[in-house]
This record gives sequence, structure tokens and C-alpha cells, in this order.
Amino acid sequence: MQSVNPFSRAAWRPLPLIVLAVAVFAGLRIAWWLFPLGLVAYGLIVLMLARDPALALTRPPRPRLTSATFRAQLANVERAQREIQHSIAQSDGPIQRLLTPIAAQTRELVDDAYQLCAKGQVIESYLARTNLQQIQARIADADREFRTTSDQYIARQLEETLNALAKKQRNTTDLGTYVGRIEAQLQNINANLDNVLAETVRLRTADTVSADSVTNQVAERLRDLQSDMQTFQRVLDTALAGTTP
Repeated sequence: MQSVNPFSRAAWRPLPLIVLAVAVFAGLRIAWWLFPLGLVAYGLIVLMLARDPALALTRPPRPRLTSATFRAQLANVERAQREIQHSIAQSDGPIQRLLTPIAAQTRELVDDAYQLCAKGQVIESYLARTNLQQIQARIADADREFRTTSDQYIARQLEETLNALAKKQRNTTDLGTYVGRIEAQLQNINANLDNVLAETVRLRTADTVSADSVTNQVAERLRDLQSDMQTFQRVLDTALAGTTP
């Protein structure tokens, strides 16, 4: 993901802009000293927002999902992520600071899950329009004609037809396999996020030293999961490039 200046993004968030506008209005209409006071408040809000790890990343826009199958899968992933974020928000100050990077990692996983679902629904849509039984019937008809014709030109055309149909049949079968793998990957993400949720709840009662050690372990597991997911995305992209008609 592309890095951006978190202070620039924070400065243009709605809350600091509202504070800045109030400072200008108060300084002009009420008392001049309210303007520098408002600027100090504006600067503090920008500083706090800029420290949010989520602002350090520009995430790709989330695609619109129409597939009921993948929307249901994604709903489970998003639910787990929201519960993690809520659990972290309820933690005490020192523990919350330790867990904040975890919240950012889980948001990135949700973004990756959206991209995965978008690929899955493209494949699902194609498969819904493709009938393997009809392809097999066309292969049987072409093969029968190929075996009975005595014309070389017709035989050559039928042979090319058989090769094309066989390739389409293999590609369609492979795409069905990839849909299953995407669903399995989404289930894996959901299961891992549920585990992270349990960890955050447990860490809320731990001392800072113990929490720091466990938090590092959780962060490492999430990095491994994200790395595995990115590898799967690359494999999937390569497979789609070779199979999508």
C-alpha cells in the first residue's frame, strides 16, 4: 500500500477543520485571543489523528459486492474486525496503545478480503453462465463427427473445435476450484480474527509487560496471514490470467 503524510491527511479530516473554523469565527466575532487558543486545539487534534496508524496508509477503494455468497463471507470478517476494534477501544490507556497497531492490521486484512471477494464474484458470475454439461455434450457431438468424416478440411476444423472445447472445459473446472479456495481463505481469515478478538479481551486484564510480549506474537501471526493472503492473491491473478475466457 502507498504511504502518505499522516499529518496532511489528519489536517483535512472533518473534526480538525470544524475546530479551525470555530477558532476563526470566535477570533473575529467574539475575542481575538480565542483564535490562537483555537489554533492550539486544532494542532493537538491533528497530532492525535496523525498518530493513528490507519492514516499512514492509503487503502484501495473497496469494490461493490453483489454476490450473496461472498457478501455473507465478508460480513463475518467485518463483524470480527469491528469487535476487535471495539475491544481495543475499551482497553486501558497503555494496553490500548499496544493494541492499536493490531487494529490497523485487521483493517488491512478486511481490505484484502474485499479484493479477494471481488475476484471471487467475477468467477462466480462466469460459472453461473457456463454449463459444463453443455460443453461435454458439444465435445461428444464434435468427436462423433470427427470420427465419421472423411473430409480432411472438416476433420481439421473439428479437431480445432475439440481442442478449444476441451480447454474451456478445463478452465471452467479450474475456476470452480479457485472459488472454493477463495471461500476457504475467507474462512481462514475469519477464524484468525476470532482468535485475535479473544486475545485482545484476554490482554485487557494483563500487565503491560506481558501484554507487550503477547501483542508482538499476535502482530506476527497477522503479518504471516497477510503475507500468505498476498501470495494467494498473486497465484490467483496468475491463474485467472490463464483461465478467464
